[in-house]
Amino acid sequence: MLAAVRATHEHLDLGVLDVLTRDAADLPEVIENLNADGGPLDGWVVMSTCNRLEVYLDTQRFHDGLELVVEAVSETSGLDAELVSVCFETAMGAPVAEHLYEVTAGLRSVVLGEAEIAGQVRAAFDAARGAGHTTAQLNDLFQIGFRFAKRVASRTPVGAAGRSGVAIALDHAVGLIGPLQDKDVLVIGTGAYARLGVADLTRRGAGRVRVHSGSGRALGFAERHGIEAIRADQLGTAIREADLVLACSGRGTSLFPDHFRDVGPTLILDLALHSDLHPLVRHLNDVQVLDLSDLTIEIDEEAAPVLEAARQIIADGVAQFTARQEYRRVDPAMAALRRSLGEATDSEVARLRRGGKGEEADDVERSIRRILAKVMHSPTARARELAEQGDADKFVQAFHTIFGVDLGEADAPAEGDHLASPWVRLDRTVPPEAVREGALLTGETPGAPADAAWAGSASTGHASTAAVSGADGTAAGEGAAPAAPTADTMKALARLARMGVQENVRQNPSACPLTPAQQQAFLEQVGHGRS
Repeated sequence: MLAAVRATHEHLDLGVLDVLTRDAADLPEVIENLNADGGPLDGWVVMSTCNRLEVYLDTQRFHDGLELVVEAVSETSGLDAELVSVCFETAMGAPVAEHLYEVTAGLRSVVLGEAEIAGQVRAAFDAARGAGHTTAQLNDLFQIGFRFAKRVASRTPVGAAGRSGVAIALDHAVGLIGPLQDKDVLVIGTGAYARLGVADLTRRGAGRVRVHSGSGRALGFAERHGIEAIRADQLGTAIREADLVLACSGRGTSLFPDHFRDVGPTLILDLALHSDLHPLVRHLNDVQVLDLSDLTIEIDEEAAPVLEAARQIIADGVAQFTARQEYRRVDPAMAALRRSLGEATDSEVARLRRGGKGEEADDVERSIRRILAKVMHSPTARARELAEQGDADKFVQAFHTIFGVDLGEADAPAEGDHLASPWVRLDRTVPPEAVREGALLTGETPGAPADAAWAGSASTGHASTAAVSGADGTAAGEGAAPAAPTADTMKALARLARMGVQENVRQNPSACPLTPAQQQAFLEQVGHGRS
């Protein structure tokens, strides 16, 4: 099953993202360790950039897979698991592909249409594949995404139109301090942004470009790019002489207020998620700071049709991915058919060879295989057609009926398919164990029909009325004295409190199908007691 979790600049402050992505480079290995010994994940791809942390999953069990990822991010970031789950959104199936393809095409970047993100997605996928963390489904997901992102870039250039975020930032700088030909520029860092920045500065004819890095790599970087390296003891002087500082090392705070003592008017482009700047630098006189949030490109009315065309290309990519996954469902049937016909061919050829008719057997084998290729064309084409229409199970069923080969039942709805919204906050999904505990409110046993009612409530965060019916069929609270909450009820309420149900009870108690006594106990449990 394809699923994903995402934490992005679109719904989180960059400071929160900064904390969440702490030590994210270790996340693939941490997930691997947690998934050992029969874990729920078949594959995963971790993508961590300046603006997002996303994990794409091929998982056997939806909620177990999410829980494992939350635990892994909690371990790498140092945040409590419940805080991590509040930061993430999750989805499954086609919405996951749609999001990834929009990300890869730059349609969800701070700088709309920027070029770096496609390379970052490619690097994340290559790293996962090299570590053996990908599956056939994840390979399809990413490879199709790369193809369609290229189509977006070539056919519907929007926003930055494939330019780098650094180039857009330097455009802003020119607008504020004028042409760069006579300007002194200091670059902090030697990573990808620094390379792109130096290349763009050179193209623009910047008067003087120097580089400093706390990693110790500044000298080699400077030699490769024909610029000057700055030692740590020269940093303060270099900053005072600079008109423009391009801060993009991503190594955390390295530029402090003391470095800017007695500076003249200085513009700082703070382009790393893990900012190089001490917070007080932003409040210094004569210092102006532009960060990632200042680089948004607005889409005007003329560009809107182009953006819509780009989204249509993305939709085509999602349709191709979905059809590919459907076709994979008929692959076993096609393989079984080829195997059956191949075995019959091999048997007949072997019989001829045993009769001493070796040359005749060769001719017969070539003829039969040519015939088989023609015979297989029609069912193969039909299988693909049915898969594209979402009817792969019809082909599998027909195959079983005609050839008597049992390929197993068509995929049943997977755990988590009840989510009503394509992307929902992770802590608002209801895991199976919470569904079972919810049955404690009704006096029903786990696995009873009430489970379905609880599962169907995942998008709203509260159980349906049917789920809280008493054992005699009477709705709780109707014609019966409210029972005092039991210890098991309190346990279930406490667990559901972590899934956002408290909002439904607190804001609109009458809409929550709990007895008054249960509502009161619930609110007291989550710290919203009522008199």
